[in-house]
Amino acid sequence: MLLYAVLCFLISLISCIFIIRLSRKKKYLLRDEVHLGPQKVHTIPTPRLGGIGLFLALTVSVVVAYLRRENYFFQFLSIYIPSVIVFFTGLIEDLKGNLHPFLRLTFFCLAGITAFFLGSVRIIRVDIPFLDQLLTFKVVSLAFTIVAIAGLINAINIIDGFNGLASMIGFSILLAVAYVGYKCGDYFIATLCVILSFSLFGFFLLNYPFGLIFLGDSGAYLTGYFIACLVILLVYRHSEVSAWFALTVNSYPVYETLFSIYRRKVRKRPATKPDALHLHTLLYRIVVKKIFGVDNPLYKNPAVSPLLWILNLWVIIPAILFYDNSILLALTFFSFCAVYTFSYYKIVKLKVPKWYFEQKARG
Repeated sequence: MLLYAVLCFLISLISCIFIIRLSRKKKYLLRDEVHLGPQKVHTIPTPRLGGIGLFLALTVSVVVAYLRRENYFFQFLSIYIPSVIVFFTGLIEDLKGNLHPFLRLTFFCLAGITAFFLGSVRIIRVDIPFLDQLLTFKVVSLAFTIVAIAGLINAINIIDGFNGLASMIGFSILLAVAYVGYKCGDYFIATLCVILSFSLFGFFLLNYPFGLIFLGDSGAYLTGYFIACLVILLVYRHSEVSAWFALTVNSYPVYETLFSIYRRKVRKRPATKPDALHLHTLLYRIVVKKIFGVDNPLYKNPAVSPLLWILNLWVIIPAILFYDNSILLALTFFSFCAVYTFSYYKIVKLKVPKWYFEQKARG
């Protein structure tokens, strides 16, 4: 496991350094002047191809697993193959920026279907009696699995708004899953979590705090896909792990997505249309600005992510400690939702700037 950790960290780090240097020469290809929008907070054009480092690290890991004749090689390969669809969907968006949301969703569903049949990534229980009975039907299980995978792919992308935010959240989730997998004696899940988490860490060192490279859609999609597959597999393969663990450990990206859909519905905006009203954006524009001031370098970006890393520990620590207790995990998830919602509206009322009403009027 240590071999994979070191190897993936170095591949990701070196690949990202190469991309950063290449972007200085190939500006038309690797820089993001065209990626303007309501969520943009950086001022210097930056390469958005951090996902390439993750993908290369995962690809090399598959090859190494084959050469070492790991007994989980075919399981790894069966999950890796659908990830290629996810990665290139994001890569096209990173390079072109014009892939229709419906087409992206179609590719995510295709990856979910492939993982279901090829990799046995299947939701067969959610620890809710009536729904568990429905999940005995393969078509229902397939539908739940597709929604979960596509949903988490989008969820990680949604929280990817500030330096180090999505990568560190993904890193903490993967380490939590790795720990529970290790406790259950599942070497495959623990190893794959380590592979992706250390790939993310190699990228993280160049992304936080200075934002030399961004994760991009390809990196966010890839991270979301593997997190979804690994938590689903963990519950599928180990009856002692509560199905609520999979939801609780992903509380922040999942609830951020659900809350965003609700907020846009209330404001009568399309659910797929981005806006600047996510929790991380409000923290940036209101709380961090109020604490540090506009002229403070910390206001420019780095101060936001640690606040949400700390918030994320609200669910990560209980998920690790009580991974086999559905009641405590459910209470943890719903308490997080309550804290998030309370914090969101408290921040809005703290100081509602002019741009908030302008966006509301345009909605």
